[in-house]
Amino acid sequence: MNFHFKKSDGSFVLNAKKYVADWLKNHPFGEIHVGCDSKRSGKNVKYSLSICMREGNNGVHEIYATDTVPNKPDIISRLWEEVDMVVKLAQHLSDISKVTVHVDINKDPKFLSGRLYEASMGYIKGLGFTALSKPDAWAASLGAHTHCQ
Repeated sequence: MNFHFKKSDGSFVLNAKKYVADWLKNHPFGEIHVGCDSKRSGKNVKYSLSICMREGNNGVHEIYATDTVPNKPDIISRLWEEVDMVVKLAQHLSDISKVTVHVDINKDPKFLSGRLYEASMGYIKGLGFTALSKPDAWAASLGAHTHCQ
């Protein structure tokens, strides 16, 4: 992964995978959730990835990364890029933990993102991950969303 992850205090995490592995050593019942969101601004789009480490009801420890790139030609392409990015992140972490993938896709077809619901859920689940979409995808719609604003 080429993303540079940070903690909430703005300090950089040099190796996100090692950081998560170390966290899991100290939190053996912890869960790893990953999410992605994006926001268009002019001719660019800002993507945000979030790795959320959670143990029980003790809150969430999050690291995140952002990247700004030229905008995709349409919103469907941009949303699919979010799905692809978060899947790649989950694959990167999958050898150290089970990973739940959160996508900013709505299962309700009245929303534009609903057009990608079946494809994105099939893609994620087909790779062996647990998949969550709106309104349950808190790592995407809360975690990552905050950092792409």
